[in-house]
Amino acid sequence: MKKDIRIKISLILNLLIFIITVFATFAIFTSFEFMGHLGFEDNAPHFKIFKYFTVDSNIFAALMSLIYLIYYLKNQADEKKFTRIIFLAKLAATTAVTLTMMVTVFFLGPHSEIGFKPLFMNASFFMHLITPLLCITTFVFFDKSEIVPMRMSITGIIPMLLYAVYYVSNILLHLENNKTSHDYDLYGFLDGGLQAAWIAVPVIIGITCLFAFSLLALNRKMQLLKKI
Repeated sequence: MKKDIRIKISLILNLLIFIITVFATFAIFTSFEFMGHLGFEDNAPHFKIFKYFTVDSNIFAALMSLIYLIYYLKNQADEKKFTRIIFLAKLAATTAVTLTMMVTVFFLGPHSEIGFKPLFMNASFFMHLITPLLCITTFVFFDKSEIVPMRMSITGIIPMLLYAVYYVSNILLHLENNKTSHDYDLYGFLDGGLQAAWIAVPVIIGITCLFAFSLLALNRKMQLLKKI
């Protein structure tokens, strides 16, 4: 694929990620159910949506897509100005939404009392599925990239680590008779009690590292193929 076509696709996809996320966030704030009623009411204040990693990771991905767009268009005449830090931040954002999608498909869905369908309806359709897929596609195949050492993939787990600190701390601060509350253990990772953290946290860290490593490896492979 010619370079100029690849760049155009990258810019279009990044713009689409930003627009979709703005729409999905607006839908959550306004309770706009464009794919049908979910069958339950959420009376929590809308600003509390930011306690969910799903929302945080999608907004982070959207912001990085916007920054990528602005930075690339501003410096397209001098591609050497495309910095490594933007590439690594893009990796972190893509890893975060990949984790969001995979946790939804392989953990939340199978353990949900409401089943898979509500997890992929309305705003969740974009945040749990479409945006992650778009982010993976553009990062691996179309974005301008930097060849960085594979050890730099560790930067991809930073959003998850920051959220993990908030998540576990919030649970510990709101224990009820030494037991976790579903109001704070939002994803049910510690249903087995606090001791489950010794398993859940390392597993999540390991899985996220695997996603980050895989995304960077695929990106590097595509860079090498483009040079052939």
